Amino acid sequence: MKILHVAHTFYPCLSFGGVVNAAYQIGLEQVKNGDEVHVYTTDTCKQRLELDNRYDVDVCGIKVDYFRNISNRIKNLTLIDTPLSAVFRIRKDIKNYDVIHIHEHRQTLAIITTYYARKYNIPYVVQAHGSVLPFFQKEKLKEIYDKLWGFKTLRCANKVFALTETEKKQYLSMGVPEDNVEIVPLGINLEEYDLEKYSSGVIRKRYGISDDETVLLFLGRIHEIKGLDLLIESFNELKKDEYNVKLLIVGPDDGFESIIKQKVNDYNLSESVIFTGPLYSEDKISALVDCDIFIMPSQYESFTTSGLEAMACGKPLILTKNNHIHDWVENNVGLTCEYDKDDLKNSMIKLINDTQLRGKFGESGKKLVKNEYNWDKISNKIIEIYKSIL
Repeated sequence: MKILHVAHTFYPCLSFGGVVNAAYQIGLEQVKNGDEVHVYTTDTCKQRLELDNRYDVDVCGIKVDYFRNISNRIKNLTLIDTPLSAVFRIRKDIKNYDVIHIHEHRQTLAIITTYYARKYNIPYVVQAHGSVLPFFQKEKLKEIYDKLWGFKTLRCANKVFALTETEKKQYLSMGVPEDNVEIVPLGINLEEYDLEKYSSGVIRKRYGISDDETVLLFLGRIHEIKGLDLLIESFNELKKDEYNVKLLIVGPDDGFESIIKQKVNDYNLSESVIFTGPLYSEDKISALVDCDIFIMPSQYESFTTSGLEAMACGKPLILTKNNHIHDWVENNVGLTCEYDKDDLKNSMIKLINDTQLRGKFGESGKKLVKNEYNWDKISNKIIEIYKSIL
């Protein structure tokens, strides 16, 4: 099968979060299965990607076209990508593909690609990755986009992929027929999480964390939506109660790090809160191995891939109920709480004080990831959906 993926940002720009990794992992699985995979993307990253060649770049067997954005600054400020040269290549080559997979629909490449897909009757699917509804930031801009292009992109898709039942309802509210919505969660590559390859204590030693300290880990973009301000407030209350804990904040700055660091300084927590910056591959897994509790206190979250990674390492989760997966996390692989300082603190205290419960949640998490949330299984489901629309 000849598959075209369309993503406004792609590997190696992992600092843009879970969408980049998801598109990359799905493509890798499809290449392993013998499919021909091509990606249309842009050269956008925190800093513009420096490329010797832009077209048919081989990324682990995936062929990638990195179209040049006229302005990387405009993209990072407004979310509007400007790969205007892409239209000529897309118009010429789109008929070569059997199916098109759009990752996030509010992007210029999606507008161009779906226009020609409809013109030449090429089936396409849309995976919004939690961005179905226009809210949280730049709402008015997103609403205008939807009126011009977004509604049509979603409603004309042969299938749309919802991460959860909550996201399915969001698609329905946007006018997508229910028969066109498929539940397709995110996953992880289990081969990367063979814990026998990793020694414990690597990250603790690197950052001077003693064995008797409980390590709380946040892993993700340092962005306002992730609720780190709430986490710092709750963590400050823990320290007032003299809990022997360290907070490890792992991830790239997405416009909110200076605010969080100021809050840490205001609370005199600099000795207890460690900012590592982004960690990848073995370093990231070592952080997960060395932590005791994974925390994602988001204001809004459709899914938590880093939570799956923590589960693969046998760690319990604490999520706010703003996360769409909170219903199967609660008392199964971790705890959930309201978006509230005291409720979050109480959840942390419960797991800090109960090592047996942490172990129970950790074992349940490892089993659940293996059975339900591995890319191999999810990729097979995606291929079957593709086949159903050909």
